[in-house]
Amino acid sequence: MKNKINLKLQNNDEIILKKNIEANKKNNILSFKYDNDSIEIKINKDNIVMKKENNESILSFNFIKNKKTESKYFIKELNFYIDTDILTKEISIKDNKIYIEYDLWLQDEYSGDFKYEIDIMEV
Repeated sequence: MKNKINLKLQNNDEIILKKNIEANKKNNILSFKYDNDSIEIKINKDNIVMKKENNESILSFNFIKNKKTESKYFIKELNFYIDTDILTKEISIKDNKIYIEYDLWLQDEYSGDFKYEIDIMEV
């Protein structure tokens, strides 16, 4: 199904807003592209799996509320994985809105807090 989304990304103090991004929503999977990133979000009963890929890297996150989970951060040029952990503070899936808030660690070093807000509109 064709959709448009509004996306708000917050990384520590930086906020990125993207509006009217073309997206596809099929069953429980939402996929879209912005800038050079391809994003796929799979919504399950108890978790959300997000894969973000661009020319440099692939990130795979498994969001489970109030849980710390291992994730994958693959750097293509180096053919190397960086140990990554996320602590999901909040997940909310309501009607046509997805909200994810999490803390990120790269190789056991705190990298900051992140927030994704996605509004989905049918077209």
